[in-house]
Amino acid sequence: MHCFVAKQAILDSDGKPLGYELLFRTSLENRFPDVDAELATRRLLAEQFLSQKIEDLVAHSLCFVNFPDALLREGLAESFQQQQLVIEVLETAIPDQALLNSIKSIKKLGLQVALDDHIPNKIWDIFFPYIDFIKLDLRQVSMPDCRRLIERCLVYPHIRFIAEKVETQQEFADSKDAGFHFFQGYYFQQPQVFSRRVLTTDEMAGFELLSFINEEIIDYDRLTELFTRDLTLSYYLLRYVNNVNSGYRLQSIDNLRNAIVFLGEKQLRRFAAIMMAAYISKDKNVELYRLSMIRAKWCELLANKVCPNLQEDAFLCGLFSLLDVLLERPMADILPHLSVTDPIRQALLEQKGKLGFLMGLMQDHEQANWSMLQQRLDFINLTEQDSSRFYESAIIWSQIIND
Repeated sequence: MHCFVAKQAILDSDGKPLGYELLFRTSLENRFPDVDAELATRRLLAEQFLSQKIEDLVAHSLCFVNFPDALLREGLAESFQQQQLVIEVLETAIPDQALLNSIKSIKKLGLQVALDDHIPNKIWDIFFPYIDFIKLDLRQVSMPDCRRLIERCLVYPHIRFIAEKVETQQEFADSKDAGFHFFQGYYFQQPQVFSRRVLTTDEMAGFELLSFINEEIIDYDRLTELFTRDLTLSYYLLRYVNNVNSGYRLQSIDNLRNAIVFLGEKQLRRFAAIMMAAYISKDKNVELYRLSMIRAKWCELLANKVCPNLQEDAFLCGLFSLLDVLLERPMADILPHLSVTDPIRQALLEQKGKLGFLMGLMQDHEQANWSMLQQRLDFINLTEQDSSRFYESAIIWSQIIND
């Protein structure tokens, strides 16, 4: 799933970025879509701050985000304690005591607040002790009025002024002369639209399951609750139990907890990893998921022959080896969200260590690099027949699991 966002730089007088205003988009078309402003802000926050790292989009710069009045009053801003986030209070906000209380609460969390498209009016003066930035639209406020407000706010030295819609060199020069600290507008940069890959609900459920199961002490009640609210996950759990032990049959969903306990920690971790890979592969290239499953079993069988103590790690290493392709993100960004061992991390990031060697062996086989494959097989005293037999066994296993 892809989301879209536009960002426009806010610069100082030397052209160094203070931060970026983030603007909601639903496509690569650079215009605000026909959606409710509150919905736009909710989606922007979820897609840019919750589903992925905001640093990938803006590094360590500030992020200015519009917050409609209703969202400030319901406390949405207080749910996002991101130190890079600057809450923009829109010009349509009602400057009453309730809004002031909301801004005070935001400030207590260490967040910064900006008055966006501000129209000078003394009714806002009681807010100034809690305001970090005031943005003035040069198309709405004359330069003399801008200058008067900036001079009046000299008693609030913490407030910094941002000139919006700076479109010419003359407007830039006049803004600096009026006392503005920062500048935003087409003279510097038009909003740039970016497409970003975000996790779907299914993918997040897969990561959540793996996180639960990799805790030092598994909370079976919490785990059962997760399965209970995801019917698809429950269905696959019961099928997996039947595959592990065909003599064990569960008749109703009331036995979910029994099924979880029956599997044991090792099989639970394997099931969680398989489900995460399945959810990530959903509605994508089915062949990539099939290859992930084959690699998992194949790597495990090779490890059993070469490094038996790494069998379980080998299975996960093979299973996760295509996550970067499936998620369209670098492996280095994905692994921090997974509880994997150092041998797995080393193999997937650098193709080093014993597991990295096995990953190279499988890739040589897949790419028909026969001379290099033979060198690897000779190094670990494995015959070509053994290697082919492990590969064929892995294919059969993957077909059984997905049957």
